[in-house]
Amino acid sequence: MSGVEVEKQEKTEEKDNKTDDKKEIEEEEREKMLNEENKKQTEEAKEKEDKEKVVDDKNEAEGNKVSTGEVERKRKALEEATKKDAKGHIPIGGIRMPGFLQRRSKAEKGKEPDPEEGVDLLEEAGASKAAAAAGAGAGEAAGAGAGAREGFGPRCQRSLRRMVTALPKVPKVTLPRGVAVPAMRPHLASLKLANPFGRKKKEHDVEAGPTVTSEENAAPDETTPVQEAEPAAAAAAALAKAKEAGVEIMPDALKNGKDVDVDGMETVQLDAEEKGDAEKGASGGGGGGAEGSKDLPLLERVRAYKHKTVAGGVIAFLLALIIIISVAVSGPRHDFARGPIADGKFALATASCGPVQGILESGAYTFRGIPYARPPVGKLRWQPAQPLDNLEHCWNGTFLAHNSSNFCWQIFPEDQSINGAEDCLTLDVFTPQVSFENPLPVVVVVGSEHMTGGSTTPLLQPTAKLSRAKEVVFVRPNFRLGVLGFLSTSALTKSAYPPTSGNYGLSDIKLALEWVKLNIEAFGGDPNSVTVLGYRAGATLVTALTSSPAAKGLMKRVWVTSGSADFPGRPLSDSQNDSAPFLARLQNQCNENSNSSSPGLTADCLRSIEVEDLLEAMPSEWRPTTPDLPAPVSTAGMPSTHQWLVLDGDILRTHPSEVWEKWETEGSPLQIVIGATAHADATVELYRNLTDANANVFEQNITSHIENSVLGELNLTKEAISRYNATWPGLASLVSDIRTVCPLNALATKMPSSAYFYVATFPISVSKSEDELEYQEPLAELGIDVAAIMGRVEGATPEERRYITAMQQLFYQFVRFGELHHSSDSYTGRVLVVDQDTLPKIEYPNCNFWIQKDLVPRFGHRN
Repeated sequence: MSGVEVEKQEKTEEKDNKTDDKKEIEEEEREKMLNEENKKQTEEAKEKEDKEKVVDDKNEAEGNKVSTGEVERKRKALEEATKKDAKGHIPIGGIRMPGFLQRRSKAEKGKEPDPEEGVDLLEEAGASKAAAAAGAGAGEAAGAGAGAREGFGPRCQRSLRRMVTALPKVPKVTLPRGVAVPAMRPHLASLKLANPFGRKKKEHDVEAGPTVTSEENAAPDETTPVQEAEPAAAAAAALAKAKEAGVEIMPDALKNGKDVDVDGMETVQLDAEEKGDAEKGASGGGGGGAEGSKDLPLLERVRAYKHKTVAGGVIAFLLALIIIISVAVSGPRHDFARGPIADGKFALATASCGPVQGILESGAYTFRGIPYARPPVGKLRWQPAQPLDNLEHCWNGTFLAHNSSNFCWQIFPEDQSINGAEDCLTLDVFTPQVSFENPLPVVVVVGSEHMTGGSTTPLLQPTAKLSRAKEVVFVRPNFRLGVLGFLSTSALTKSAYPPTSGNYGLSDIKLALEWVKLNIEAFGGDPNSVTVLGYRAGATLVTALTSSPAAKGLMKRVWVTSGSADFPGRPLSDSQNDSAPFLARLQNQCNENSNSSSPGLTADCLRSIEVEDLLEAMPSEWRPTTPDLPAPVSTAGMPSTHQWLVLDGDILRTHPSEVWEKWETEGSPLQIVIGATAHADATVELYRNLTDANANVFEQNITSHIENSVLGELNLTKEAISRYNATWPGLASLVSDIRTVCPLNALATKMPSSAYFYVATFPISVSKSEDELEYQEPLAELGIDVAAIMGRVEGATPEERRYITAMQQLFYQFVRFGELHHSSDSYTGRVLVVDQDTLPKIEYPNCNFWIQKDLVPRFGHRN
């Protein structure tokens, strides 16, 4: 390009720049004139609007469309306003700029929104301006339109035009044949100007007013009033405005009437729907029809409803949310298998003597072998259990309670073998949680077949699985048995202060309960809800402990089954004399003078004897015997077994019955249930003795067996057979009633009225070993109630499963609430018969008869 041409071009640009200011001044003057005319037309429209206000309000409330007359009136007003504009200019916002202050049209519905797309403020201002020019809408609409023009005045318009001029030229676009003029509705002036840099509102936002739509997407049955300018004038105006904006427009754009969208440039018109139409469209009617409403987002459809409906729905949702959160917070119950887990299988709890590590089993925690007292060895043999009240007696670091605990020395009743350990005062804990939150009821299991041994029976072994299933913390302590647990001699009495001896095993149970009271909360248990489950010899010990002042406050509930009803009532000196045969056998063990009497044995000498030697020297009358009918009185009756419990003056001070009698007037501090099984004393040995005599005449053997007992001596053989029948189950019931069931029933009557007595009568099948004889039919044998409670038996038939469920419901209801659940609410008795269901009874059959004959509890069994 030559220098002359360059100089000529620069002069042309300077000239154009000088004329820009002139054009801007002219534009401002023209805007002022239009504003004055708009005010006049607004006042005229207001007068007309006041006359038709009643009709319009009714139409708007019913959600009807604007009547045809209203559309025609506004169309005429728009034509007059357009004719006054000599230049026929395109309203501000009539042309969209690509990517700058835009609102999406209906044609773009369903497309991925442009994150940079905003709201076209020019379009809003132009819409308000057109509404004011047409004279449509009330005074509020006029005020809104004026506010829009004031907020977006000539200076802003000039700034925008300069920005558009500075933009690079865009490709040629084609405009529609006519210039689309926004539809005029009364609510149009209430449009709110949105923040162009804020989040884009949705198309059908009721609060934002009508949506922007193209002619192609307008409803086919809806008439949108449009001011169509003359083709020539409109084309000239469009070309003039486009050239001023620096946009090159092809002339062919004015010849075809199709909308195009090239590089974001399109001609748009405002939707003619009113708010009422929008609400109808949201429900499937009016405007765009049902298909258009289905395409709306959920938030937009909610906004289309009336505010009261939306507010009600929001309130209902919040209330439901609050209820759900409240139930979630207060409800389980319990988050089991919770606590400080290490390596995925270890749990840590803190006892009074230091941290204890347990192991995770079946979704619960097991702590085995936790010491609760000092080892009763050396000088502590035959002394009451000593607590771990000094750090010197505690462990260092963390105690690993993973392995099985040692059981105390005992003689096993099955084969009379001897085994155990002297350092055995430990306990096992089974808990679903290791947490201080929501403490669970505690069940302390105390049991043994006899006072001399049998504490390792599987019936008495809780499991982590049962603990989790029943939501109970189980504790099983080991305690001393036999001569190590209950020996009473003058030598031991003289070595103690205060002078006493015996009941060492009872002191072990008392100290274990003290440990539970102090530490069980760290294992997830409730120290104020402790139930002691006593079985057989353990039931005898627990029943005696209920009368001890030393055990006050350590138990809340007591459940004892198949124990003894015989308790000590003799002075301590008489119990010491009963030990003379045993001490005589130990004379040589102490290397004393053979001519010295047995009372000369010292406590130190006794403590130096090996445990095996002590147990082997135990007299046969101290060992358990086979239960049977009492022998005739003329032949000295039943062999008298050794009474292990004594009135030591410390734990047991008076006969327990004297304490229980006071409970009736002073109030019972404990809730007690005493129970037994209907055939508790049926043994294989007794069955074998009857069949070995003459198996072919089994009934005659039973009759002869009854006749040779104390019943025959009292001429009660026929009465017994009429009550029980000459069968094996009948004889088993007869022996069990005289030896166990009826004595315990009599014991329960000596206790306060809050004490209950039950008998398990369901004949559940129990498998025998190969060397044992099986009964011809199942019986309600010893331990079937504890087996059901501890989950140690699985029902083979629906009837057996029903019995197990009834027994568990009865026990665990008592553990949690101290109540016995049974079918009759009007029941006032104290006897329950547990079969497939729990049946209330006023009394147990036949017991009153044997009590009147002075056989109960005279011949009640001892452990």
